[in-house]
Amino acid sequence: MPTPEAVAAAPDFAALAGACEGVAAPDAAEWAEHRRVAAAAMIEQGIDAVVVEPGANLLWLTGLGWHRSERPLLALVRAGGELDVLCPAFETRTVLERVPELPLRPWREHEDPFAVLARAVPSLARARIAIDPSLRSFVGAGLRAALPDARWLEQDLVLGPARAIKRPAELARLRRANEVTKRAIEAVAQRVVVGTRQSEIAAWMHEALLATGMVEPWALALVGASASFPHGSGEDRAVAPGDVVLVDTGASLFGYRSDITRTWVVGEPDAAVRRAWQTVAAAQQAAFAAIRPGVRTGAVDAAARAVMAEAGYGADDRYFTHRLGHGIGLEVHEPPYLVGGGTMTLQPGMTMSNEPGIYVPGAFGVRIEDILLVTRDGADVFGPPVPPSLDVRPTSARPLVACAATAPPARCSRARTPA
Repeated sequence: MPTPEAVAAAPDFAALAGACEGVAAPDAAEWAEHRRVAAAAMIEQGIDAVVVEPGANLLWLTGLGWHRSERPLLALVRAGGELDVLCPAFETRTVLERVPELPLRPWREHEDPFAVLARAVPSLARARIAIDPSLRSFVGAGLRAALPDARWLEQDLVLGPARAIKRPAELARLRRANEVTKRAIEAVAQRVVVGTRQSEIAAWMHEALLATGMVEPWALALVGASASFPHGSGEDRAVAPGDVVLVDTGASLFGYRSDITRTWVVGEPDAAVRRAWQTVAAAQQAAFAAIRPGVRTGAVDAAARAVMAEAGYGADDRYFTHRLGHGIGLEVHEPPYLVGGGTMTLQPGMTMSNEPGIYVPGAFGVRIEDILLVTRDGADVFGPPVPPSLDVRPTSARPLVACAATAPPARCSRARTPA
């Protein structure tokens, strides 16, 4: 996390204000449509109901964002489309304040919540019920005790496949979130010079993303040898001439996530960095070219690794240490996963990352990440792709732009003194 000092020093990103305007938030009609999609999938597979705990599945089905605790709150969707929300009785007003008109089944503190649900929906007694794969063990045990003759299906047969195919409104949010995140990275990159610390870059990314109108920002900012750790180390390095700067960042737009990575160099890069960046960029392009409906996820990962192997980095995980990509939606990481040996087939409407990388321990790391939509014809990338060659930035700030005497100090752009 960025330090308080770095947050206080964050520059002004007012130019990004309004970047998310015009994108509609989800509403009751959209959540009802999601339940109809889930119900249709249940009918197709002979499933009578699906039960979920708080998390992305609950949010997708009902619009309710809630925390998990020892007091169960569950949503039950039946194949006929009926919705029941099992809720602690003392929380009912809070739940309805967030999402009015949810059909609640309250349980009081002295009651067995699972028995309350069983009594409220008698048709569950011998039903085939799919459960959220992330359902906690004590919740599963309580449900089985209350409904001993029900058949419980633990495979993700309904909601995972349904959520993987994004609807137009979901795609609009994902597209804008990732387009705007690229704008925010560019706004921060312009300010990074020799002497800038990782914590400062992360703090600036937080501020830039918040300025766009998104929420829940996160940022991984890595410099030099720290970038050889794909998810960072404990160091707070300052940029030196010729250093790689790797920024992996994102935020939420009405619950839908962005996840973008860019790598650039401050000052003159050495030949090894240039070669690695070009290889990563070529691997990403090969993966884009491989993406189309009917292709298995593992084949896309293999296409990127073939480029790595041809360039001398190997087709294994010695330098390209992680999978190629992951699905994205209400969660930053969700199915499908572009991973070696993956057998899931791509379908139109799926959204995912394409993020090859090369990591040289003790030296540098390079990663390029974009979010894409699988279409009938291939891959549709959200926002502009990386330039055709490595982005090389100046080592010092541009000259100070004079501020009017009445301008607030935060509006003045001050040059940094290189460390």
